[in-house]
Amino acid sequence: MIISRPAVPHRQRGAVLIVSLIMLAVLTLFVISMIKTSIIELKIGGSSQTAALNLAAADSALDNFLALNGGRFAPGWLTLVGAQGPVAGSFNYTTANSAYGALGSSVVVTAVQLSCGAWSQIGTMFGAMSLQAVQFDLAAVATGGLGTAGTAVVHQGIQAAAPGGSCV
Repeated sequence: MIISRPAVPHRQRGAVLIVSLIMLAVLTLFVISMIKTSIIELKIGGSSQTAALNLAAADSALDNFLALNGGRFAPGWLTLVGAQGPVAGSFNYTTANSAYGALGSSVVVTAVQLSCGAWSQIGTMFGAMSLQAVQFDLAAVATGGLGTAGTAVVHQGIQAAAPGGSCV
């Protein structure tokens, strides 16, 4: 007859506990690192969205300015007032009157007459009826957007024909 002995418990040293605690600490550090990375990516995404909104707002303001003032570009046009000058209110687009106002963008459009002279694309023209050309630089600066201080600047060049002798 075989006599079985009762099993004597071996003294446990806790190796599994220590290994599992080390793995838990490593996983915790990994999760913290991933959270910080995702926060940075969200900030980058928000900045990109703000930049895109400001660029769209500036481009829209230039399009609106050109639509309101189309056909009016002439030498000295910027200094005129009334029906001959720029349309009132076409230089400023604030959060109150802009399509992008709900997003917090405000746009300021500036126009500068660069030059006025002979129109070289047509060829050599002589006499009082020879056409001249006037060039303008339109710049739209959009700021704000979604509560941030981002800025976008868009330039647009305009060249218009002018009657002979109108460039002084």
